[in-house]
Amino acid sequence: MTDNAGSPPLASTIARVVATTGSMRIGEATCRRTTGTVDGVVDTREQVAGLTELARDGPGRYPWSAEFEVILPEGAGDVVLVDAENRGRPTVLLALEQLSLGSGDTTPTGAVYPDGRGIGFLAEQRLGYARVQWETGLAAGVPATAQGVGQVVVRDLGRLLTGALGAPVQGAEGLPRFEHAILAGISQSAWFVTTLVAEGFNVDPASGDGVFAAALAVSGAGNWLALNQGAGEQSQRPYLLENGVPLSYEQVLTRPASDPLYVDVATYTDYYRLRASVTAHAARRDGVLRYDWPAPHAGPAYPDAMVFGLLGCNGGVEVPRNPIGYDPYLRTLVAGVTDVLRDGDLAALQEPAVFDLVPPRPGATLNELPGVPLLLPAVDDDTAHPLGGVRFPDAVVPLGRPVPAALGPLSTASITDVCGNWGGWQPFSADELRARYGDVEGYLARYAAALDAQIGTGHLRPAERERMLARARRAFLATGA
Repeated sequence: MTDNAGSPPLASTIARVVATTGSMRIGEATCRRTTGTVDGVVDTREQVAGLTELARDGPGRYPWSAEFEVILPEGAGDVVLVDAENRGRPTVLLALEQLSLGSGDTTPTGAVYPDGRGIGFLAEQRLGYARVQWETGLAAGVPATAQGVGQVVVRDLGRLLTGALGAPVQGAEGLPRFEHAILAGISQSAWFVTTLVAEGFNVDPASGDGVFAAALAVSGAGNWLALNQGAGEQSQRPYLLENGVPLSYEQVLTRPASDPLYVDVATYTDYYRLRASVTAHAARRDGVLRYDWPAPHAGPAYPDAMVFGLLGCNGGVEVPRNPIGYDPYLRTLVAGVTDVLRDGDLAALQEPAVFDLVPPRPGATLNELPGVPLLLPAVDDDTAHPLGGVRFPDAVVPLGRPVPAALGPLSTASITDVCGNWGGWQPFSADELRARYGDVEGYLARYAAALDAQIGTGHLRPAERERMLARARRAFLATGA
């Protein structure tokens, strides 16, 4: 974010890096992992609400410190994906690599990634990875009363990794440098991505260029966080305002010289809880792509004891949950964005695909938005799966119906009101499965045809085919049909 014309450039920067480097394996790939802390200062002329009152490191400066990590597979070095943390977790990394943390500590310096786990996606794509703490209560230097400091932290890590800071940074000599950076987030961190771009923090304060060449918001749909100017007269918080209206793409992208390639994704349950229809058919200029996925916002990995017990979803009554995952499609998108940055050709990304939308049926349950009419995806009369959008084989050749579409209560009142992220599931009986598909081989033949159709349209990488077929075989056999 640049200051007024004629004023000295903003002095926000990273001043020091304290880090250690070791090796790790993700799948079969050997990677170099650097972890530590970055220390910097924020110029109080930055558009950070509440910052001026806190400056104490000399006139007009506020100091901050945050933990970070960088993972560099062998042969990587031109593109880095910066993972906007979600409640302190490396959510995008875990989804891309199909990893689970081997520790309760999720911080960049304390997280443990089980050796040799994961599928090696970063190495396959020659893609670097990084994250830095941005959220108040997690990042030591981000105060509750000036949470926009976290936006500067993430921006300036991007500047550091792409060599845009200019002056040498103490202790950063061993860090890799990249030509391009992608900022990516899922759910809460997707809203952070949207907020950072919309509030102008993708602008390099020295050059006016974009820091992140691409932004990926999964379950974004125009939603934004009340952690800075967006809080208005309310207290800042790293979450949505309960009745905040999702931003159109024209509202997010208002700085042509620095705006990134913007890739936005909505999942099926996002239409019920996150008002995804507001942005579904909003005007999109070149460099803005929207995809709707027939998977739920959150999958079955979360234990029933948490979903139905601790959170009390569905009135505390346990029901099967929608098992459809989207990790192959996330990898496809990230691979496509990476190719675009390397080659400059948008043809590496598939055509946008949005659900067919209809007015809510009488009695439909959704998180209504005062004064704003909402739409819901049209569904197949037989299977109840949404129509249009990206045609996942698991929705085209299903093993059950996603009913109810989203678990109640459907709310965004607080950071713990997340039940609507999950969808219900009515599995087909063994007799119904046999009537539909015959046996497992009949099912897999139809599943493979749906897979090949997705590969043909470019919505799925060929590299995902065998892995998805194996997963589909296991899922069918688990039904006992």
